[in-house]
Amino acid sequence: MRTDIAPKLEHNAQFHGPDDPHKSVLSSFFLLQSETCYKSSLKEEVAKMRLSIAFSQAVSLIICLQLSDAKLPDGYQGLPATQKQEILWEQISGSPYPMDNLPTVMPGTFAMANLLRSEYDKVSFTQVSDEMPTGRTKLIHVYGSTAQVELKIFDNSTYTGIFKSGGIGLARLSLAKEDYENYTPGMGLKILIDGQQSQNLQVMWSVDGQGTNKNFFHNTFSNIIPPPQSFALKVLSKAFDGAIEMLPGTTQDRPESNHNLPLYEQASVTRDGQPVEKVVAPYQVNFIPNPAAGWDPANTQDVRVNLNAIPEGTVLYTLTAKRTSTATEEVIGQLITKSPFVASAYEDATLFFQHAAKRWRS
Repeated sequence: MRTDIAPKLEHNAQFHGPDDPHKSVLSSFFLLQSETCYKSSLKEEVAKMRLSIAFSQAVSLIICLQLSDAKLPDGYQGLPATQKQEILWEQISGSPYPMDNLPTVMPGTFAMANLLRSEYDKVSFTQVSDEMPTGRTKLIHVYGSTAQVELKIFDNSTYTGIFKSGGIGLARLSLAKEDYENYTPGMGLKILIDGQQSQNLQVMWSVDGQGTNKNFFHNTFSNIIPPPQSFALKVLSKAFDGAIEMLPGTTQDRPESNHNLPLYEQASVTRDGQPVEKVVAPYQVNFIPNPAAGWDPANTQDVRVNLNAIPEGTVLYTLTAKRTSTATEEVIGQLITKSPFVASAYEDATLFFQHAAKRWRS
C-alpha cells in the first residue's frame, strides 16, 4: 500500500455545513463519551456499545476522507493494464472494512445539494482519471464492493474496441442509497487499457429502484434505463442533463440524456490501446445476472456482506448487445470475477468511473 497518502480534511468542503456527516458522527462520539460517565449498570454498558459504534464509524469516515486525496503514481496512464490493475487493487485490498462493522454514514443534505448544480455534475463526464478529483466526495452510490474482473467477449461479436477484445479491470457494485426498503442496485465497470485512459460503463436497472426485493442480481442492468418517475429524481435528472449540455461540441456530439450513456468511446479502442479505424459500437448493452450469484429477495443482510461471499471465478453477468434501438439483441460475452469482492475505504472514497461523454454513432 502506498505511504504517500496524507489526510487533507480541509479539502472536503462538501461536508462543511449543518448536515456535516463526519461532524455529526464525531459529535455523537463525544456526547456518548460523556454519557458513559453518568450511566451505570446496564445503561452504562449500552452507552459504551453506542460509543464503540460511533467511534468505529468516525474512524471509517476519517479514513475515507484521507484516501479521497490519494494520487496515482507519475506515468500511471502509460502503464500496461495489468500493472494498473495491480496498483488499484493494492489500494482497494489495503483498506478493507470489517464485515461486522461496515460504515453506513451518508452525506448530509447540505452536501447532497451539490448534485443539483450542473457544473458540479459535469465533472462526472470530464474527469479523466481512475481516481476522484481532490476533495470530491461520492454523494450517490456512496458505499459499494469492488472485485477484479475479466470482460470475456465471444468470437461472434461484430463490434469493435473492448466489445471485440474484451479486457481486464474492476467492477464496483453498489446501491444508489442506503435504503433497503427501495433497493436501487447499479454497477460501475472499468476496463483498463494499455498505455491509455480506462474505458468505463455505468449500468443499472432503474434509478427508481426495485422496491423491497433485496436480491442485487434480480434484474438486468443496461446502459439505457427508463427516465425517472419520482419528482426528486426528475429534478436530479434535469441537473445531469444540464451537465451534458455543458460538454464540448454540439447536441449531435453529446450523449442523448443522462439515462442513455453511449458506448462509442468504449468501441473506439482495444484492450491493448490500439485505436479502431472503423468504429462499430453497440447502441445498447445488457448485463443479464447469473441467478446463482444472487440471494433471497427478503435477505436483510448488508449487500456488501453478501457480495463478499461470491467466489472468485464466478460468471456474474452474461453480456448481450443491440446494434441499433430496433435490432435484436445477441449474446456477446460474460463478466467474470477474478477476485473476491472487497468493501473498502479506497474504492468508496477515491476510485472513480468516468461517464461517457460522446454520443453513439451508427
